Amino acid sequence: MVRLDVYPGVNFGTATASATGEGCCAAGVEQLISITNDTSFPTANLVKGAGISTSGLFHYPATITDGATTWEVASFDAGGPFSGKTTAAVVNRLPNGGGVREQLVFFISWGAIWSPTSNLLQHAYIHFLTRGLYAGFRRIYLSTQIDDVHLYTGLYSPNNTDFRISAPDLDFHAAWQADINTRLPAGSNYFVELGHNGNGNIENATARSGNNNDGLCPDNLLIQYGDQIATPLEFQKPLGTGTDQWPTTPTEFSSSLECMKLDPLFTWFLTSSNLNSYAHISHTYTHLSLNNATYSDVAKEIKFNIAWLAKSGISSASRFSNGLIPPAITGLHNGDAIKAWMDNGIKYVVGDNTRPVLMNQQNAFWPLTSTVEANGYAGLEIIPRWATTIFYNCDLPACTLLEWINTSAGSGDFNNLLLNAKTVNTLHLLGLHWDPFMFHQANLRSDVPQLTINGITKTYSLLTAWTEVIVAEMTRLTTWPLVTKKHDDIGAEFVARRTRDQCGYQLAWNYGPDGSTIAGATISSASACGSPVPVTFPGPVTSTNGGTAEQVSLFFLSRVSFESFSWFFWVWDRISLYPGNLLFLGFWFFLRSYFDSLEKDRACADSYFSNSSDLTP
Repeated sequence: MVRLDVYPGVNFGTATASATGEGCCAAGVEQLISITNDTSFPTANLVKGAGISTSGLFHYPATITDGATTWEVASFDAGGPFSGKTTAAVVNRLPNGGGVREQLVFFISWGAIWSPTSNLLQHAYIHFLTRGLYAGFRRIYLSTQIDDVHLYTGLYSPNNTDFRISAPDLDFHAAWQADINTRLPAGSNYFVELGHNGNGNIENATARSGNNNDGLCPDNLLIQYGDQIATPLEFQKPLGTGTDQWPTTPTEFSSSLECMKLDPLFTWFLTSSNLNSYAHISHTYTHLSLNNATYSDVAKEIKFNIAWLAKSGISSASRFSNGLIPPAITGLHNGDAIKAWMDNGIKYVVGDNTRPVLMNQQNAFWPLTSTVEANGYAGLEIIPRWATTIFYNCDLPACTLLEWINTSAGSGDFNNLLLNAKTVNTLHLLGLHWDPFMFHQANLRSDVPQLTINGITKTYSLLTAWTEVIVAEMTRLTTWPLVTKKHDDIGAEFVARRTRDQCGYQLAWNYGPDGSTIAGATISSASACGSPVPVTFPGPVTSTNGGTAEQVSLFFLSRVSFESFSWFFWVWDRISLYPGNLLFLGFWFFLRSYFDSLEKDRACADSYFSNSSDLTP
């Protein structure tokens, strides 16, 4: 049993820590909460003693009055009227017929939809319930995509200033990726993904060729067009309409490699170790707005970039995706654009989570599949993506801070911006959202003044400053691996998650002869699952019955494919519930894809999870 938002009392072996029975806290008063004893949920892998804010979560600090049946698992720091540490959560071990039962009790309110604290603490209670054996898997996917590579960006501040990254910026971030991976938890693998616009390379090379008067880059290689017609954000173009923006010639990409190599940024990618230090994806050829674009123009945007990526060797990189980052996330209501994408083999594109119409309204953990009615063409998978307060048209902290203040009600200095970013984005990661994060080429500028981030003073780009803050908070609170998947792979993961969720699979514990241990598990479904179902164990399994075993750090998975029948596993060692425990004995305990679709909130604060636990949001 798990109880949330409980007032301390004799039924929980506790009493309120206040002589007047008051709780905490008034606005502006802080009491951090932290895990103090994780022996009842060790597989949650939460860091003991790591305090996190209780702001907005009213709570009742407690003291333990019955040490024979009760032990503390979380505490509140001093704050408000409370001068010392107090108890925030306990486990009770209570008589239950001929045996005992346990309950986990939190003396704090809950709000997992908006609170990073609730998102963190719910991993404690779910691992308390499951003993680390559940259908699904807990995986943090941290993906940072960089749009507009090779283009110039007009900066928000100072006005009338353009910026384009250079080879030293890529060197800086390649070295930083290698360094941060040495500081991440075991099993982690983080990398940056670059979204390329090939015409930016040709623009730079053509200018250099003209200055040199060498004839390597004829003027007609550069694609140029007039001003584009602005449309409403969610404009849906009638099929077959629009006016071509591209010139009538050239009709295919024909630049020579000698021309392309005049651009020093381009030549950086010709070294294999440089190329493979990043992941790569198309961002279209010129960055044409696609809301009102014709099929012909969109097809050229894709085909020219495919040819450029092939000639450059970028499409042969070890982490290349055939998907697409749409330019400015346009074209997602243009059936002609979507058809052109799919005709060229594109399955997955990213959306923009600031626009709800581009998110799956049934389940935020699923991709959105385009339809004729909403998007003009059916079958494209739109992967959700988070915007950040590192704005696309900024290269320095002062710029993005100014834009945050002017456009998003921000206040304070750059440290305040990063604090806000930490709160907002750790909420997503602790909630097991896999959505990539949006950045742009200007955010990679590295010839910048030093900053102090997490107590370390050195050079940070906007991207590295943001990422270091997010990673530091995640690794302060948990020991979970942080993993990046390239665009096409994360798209496939989103689709697989939806497929699993819809097949109705269930997991049941198999008990040992005495009823006090879990000896194995049975996975089953009423219909065929079109995607392998992951099952997580608190240690290696003796037999997977043909499932595919996987281990990332301390997490042991077995993925199985099946059709309407049971699949049996045997655990490496029996999992002790606790001596004399009869809880759950005599019926199946079903869990349904907890970590594939994390529970987002419980309306009932005093819930009995032992009888039914559908943890889909």
